[in-house]
Amino acid sequence: MLNHMTIKRILDIIFAIILIILTFPFQIVIGLVLLVSLKENPLFLQTRGLTHNKFRFTIIKFRTIKSSEISPELHHTSKDIFLLPNLAVKLNGFEKWLRKTGLDELPQIYNVLVGQMSFIGPRPLMIQDLEILKNEFPNYYRLREKISAKPGISGVWQIIGDRTQGVENLIGLDIFYDENISFKLDLNIFLVTIPIILFARNSDAIIPRIDFISKFFSSSIAEFSVFNKEVLLNMNTAEDNFKSYSIKIPLNWWYMSDSYSNSCKKDITIIKISDWRELKRKSF
Repeated sequence: MLNHMTIKRILDIIFAIILIILTFPFQIVIGLVLLVSLKENPLFLQTRGLTHNKFRFTIIKFRTIKSSEISPELHHTSKDIFLLPNLAVKLNGFEKWLRKTGLDELPQIYNVLVGQMSFIGPRPLMIQDLEILKNEFPNYYRLREKISAKPGISGVWQIIGDRTQGVENLIGLDIFYDENISFKLDLNIFLVTIPIILFARNSDAIIPRIDFISKFFSSSIAEFSVFNKEVLLNMNTAEDNFKSYSIKIPLNWWYMSDSYSNSCKKDITIIKISDWRELKRKSF
């Protein structure tokens, strides 16, 4: 019997082929508009990965900013991984619309087709950002190395992540997805992605989205505690350095059964770290 990941890969291929056929004329139009606007190749290639060695590949995107406007110095602190609003002034109306709809990432369907990405999964980061993550947050970097889910165009962090909470929010949502991956979760993420595209509510480092999850899900979200992984993974961290942080998850994304009483749970550990650690150990 085929497992979930095999079926997911088959579905990725089928939907990638369908989308390439349906959107190819649209891709041509976008490419021509960008060629005229930016006066350079409308596509650009960029090396990304979950970590330096985990699912590293070359991503394909539509270019929205002239290459002469981008400098490696823009990425030198952890804040630069999530927020670069100063670059927004370098966008014209069309490029800004592409980013707000997420259609600048449309060429990534070719990455999906060849198996480098999935439609749904954790967000791959550029090499500069991975360097920052590895140097400033080595424990969180090591946690990301243990994630088995393939990078995705859309995903939990991409649509409901809080960029103002930085690395903890990213890793918490990465692990939440890896621990709870299922067809139901992928379908929920896909269904939320559609209105984000239609209503141009995508969030990225240049055009951040403020508290979209609360407005979109209204009362159907809950905030759950997630333990600090560096303590629970026996990384020799002192007891007084123990912390916890919280992430927001729509209620119907995480509970195990309809009989589980969500309304009574105000402070729940959504990830069983000990179980997750043991599961990942066995996979290596």
